[in-house]
Amino acid sequence: MPIDLSPYRKEIQVAGTAPVRLSVVDIGPLEGPGRGTVVCIHGCAGNADQWGPQIAHLARDHRVIAPDLRGHGLSEVVQSSYSLEEFLWDITQLLTQLSVDEPFIMLAHSFGGPVAITFAASQPQRVSRLVLIATGPAMHINPLHEFIVKLPVSLGALERLRPVVMPKTYAPVFVIQKILAGTLFRWDGYKVLPRVTTPTLLIAGQWDFIATASQAEESRRLMPNARLEVVRYTRHLPHLERPDAVNRLLDRFLRGPRSWRGEGGG
Repeated sequence: MPIDLSPYRKEIQVAGTAPVRLSVVDIGPLEGPGRGTVVCIHGCAGNADQWGPQIAHLARDHRVIAPDLRGHGLSEVVQSSYSLEEFLWDITQLLTQLSVDEPFIMLAHSFGGPVAITFAASQPQRVSRLVLIATGPAMHINPLHEFIVKLPVSLGALERLRPVVMPKTYAPVFVIQKILAGTLFRWDGYKVLPRVTTPTLLIAGQWDFIATASQAEESRRLMPNARLEVVRYTRHLPHLERPDAVNRLLDRFLRGPRSWRGEGGG
C-alpha cells in the first residue's frame, strides 16, 4: 500500500567545506522489533519519494532512511561541486547524525550506484548487504536529458524548459550538469566493483537502455559476491514500474544466505 512519507521527513545540517541542509525520510520499524536499517540512495535528478513502494514494504520490520541528495527534492540547492566525494561525505554525516546502527543495508538506484559502491568498497565493515538497481560499471543518464543539459543556451533558459522537456526530474539543470562532469563522467566502476566483497543483489530492467542488462551482467562478473536478477517488462525504474516483483527479490535477498555464488544467474 502507498504511504505518505511527509510525516517521516526530518532535516539535518551537514557541515564541512560544502555545508548543506538535507531532507531525509526516517521511518520504521512500524511492526515488531526490527531487523536492521536500510539506507536508500536515489539516482541523478530523482528523490526519496521514488523509493515509496520499497519504503512501505521494508519499514514494517526495518528502519528505513532515504535522503533527498544535495540539490535534489526538498534538500537544499547549494553552489558546490556535486562531486562523488561530496555525496559520500553527506551520507557519512547523515549516518552519524541519525545514529544508524551498523552494519546496515544499502539500496541504490542508477547514479546512486557509484555512491553506494564506492562507500561499500572503502568501508565494507559498515555495509551488511548491497542492492544495486539499474546501475553499471559505466554510468550515464537518460540520453535525451544529457543532450538537453549540454545545449549551448543559458542555464536560465534550460531551467525554464526543464518542466516541459524533463518533467520527472527533481534537481535544477546546473546540478545535473555538475553531477555529469563531477561524478558520472569520472567514475570508473571497472576499478571499484572488484573491491566490493559485500553480498550484493543486482537488479536490472529488461528494457533499460540507460543501464542495460548486459552492463548489469558485467557488474556481476566483476563482483566477487553478487547475483543478478532481470525484472521483465521494465525499463530504468523497475522498483517503480514493477514494485511487487522488486520487493519479492528484496525479501529473498535480505532473508537469504550470506553468499550468492554458486546459486546460478538471475
